Amino acid sequence: MRFGNLAALAVAAMLSGPALAQSEQGEFSALQGLEAQALSVEEMQSISGQLNAFDMAANREAVAAQLDAFPRLQALVLRRADFIRNHAAEINAAFAKLGILTPCQSCQ
Repeated sequence: MRFGNLAALAVAAMLSGPALAQSEQGEFSALQGLEAQALSVEEMQSISGQLNAFDMAANREAVAAQLDAFPRLQALVLRRADFIRNHAAEINAAFAKLGILTPCQSCQ
């Protein structure tokens, strides 16, 4: 799982306010009437991938294993995996609160 969900939440927060755009003539226009619809848990899971912190950490470790030619980048990716694994309980609690926590695939 990527932090795409957090990025999506950030984008949604940005879109919740009015958007302004400046034209070439110096005029401004505002985006009006933006509507959003909540996705069901099944829809969210189908587009989000694995939403389990243990799977996220395992994914980062798998990526790091392929970065032998880039030791500094590999170390950073492993640090991210460690961070996610160390905070997995809190991350998974947030996913559960949102109703989007998926079962751990890498724990089996």
